[in-house]
Parts: sequence; structure tokens; C-alpha cells
Amino acid sequence: MNTVNMIRKILNKILSAVVIFLMAFMTVLVTYQVVMRYVFVHPVTWSEDTLTYSFVWMSLIGTAVVFGERDHMMLTLFSDKLEGIPKQILCIISEIVIMVLVYVLMVKGGMSVFNIGKGQVSPTLGVRMSNVYTILPVSGVFILIYNVLNIIDSVAAIVNNKKGGAA
Repeated sequence: MNTVNMIRKILNKILSAVVIFLMAFMTVLVTYQVVMRYVFVHPVTWSEDTLTYSFVWMSLIGTAVVFGERDHMMLTLFSDKLEGIPKQILCIISEIVIMVLVYVLMVKGGMSVFNIGKGQVSPTLGVRMSNVYTILPVSGVFILIYNVLNIIDSVAAIVNNKKGGAA
């Protein structure tokens, strides 16, 4: 289990660092934009799109981190009434449902949007929109990795529960 926890810890640190960097970058950029607009009366046209894309990237990477920490919003009506193996089985089923949805919506759907974006260019930044849309399948893959790690944790809890009950 140390390997699973180590992978989760490394992914959390890397993705959290990216989120922190994007938040700091956005703070600096907003400050720059306000100063340029109100102090120098010379608004910067590219900053709004950059902020929008940075916010989307930060949100989706943050979503992956939340899945990794199992801090996402969930309904606990049924799971609170379960204990032990039934609760872990419900967790596994939940993770599998999430995996299917993430794969279909974020990975496959994200790749479709990415392919559409290859022919589009952002007018203010001059970058291909596929570069912006890359975050959809990338964050989807990170969420899938976390789902697999969560399933491994649940299976280990079932195995440990059976071993503990047999002893």
C-alpha cells in the first residue's frame, strides 16, 4: 500500500503546485490589468483571455486534486448507514461509475473538443484553442488515475477486513 500512497502523495504535490502557481499567476495578472487600466489608462487586451483560460485550467486541475483527496462532494445517505465490506463495495461501485463518466465526458469528449480546437485560433492571444482545450483530457486522465488508486485502497480495506475478521 505504500506505493499507492506514494503515487497519490506525489501527484497531489505536483498538481497542487500547479494550482498554486496558476492562482499566483492570476493574482499578479489581475493586479497588472487593474494598474494598466486605471493608473495608466492603457487596458491590456490579452489579459482577460489569459485569466479565463488560467481559471479553467486551475479549476480542472483542482478538481483532480479533490478527487485524489476524496474531498469531492458526495451524497452520504447510504454510505453512512453501511460499515466494513459493504461500505467498501459501495465505494468501488461509485468509483467505477465516476470512471465511466469521466472517461466519456472528459477524456473522449475532451479529445473531440481538442480536435475541433486544432482549427481555431484565439483572436487576442494568437494560440490554437487546442492548446487551451488540452486540459479536459489531461485532467480527466488524472481523475482516472485517482479513481484507480481509490479502488485499490477500497480493495485493500476489504482484504484487510477479511484478514482481521478471520484472525
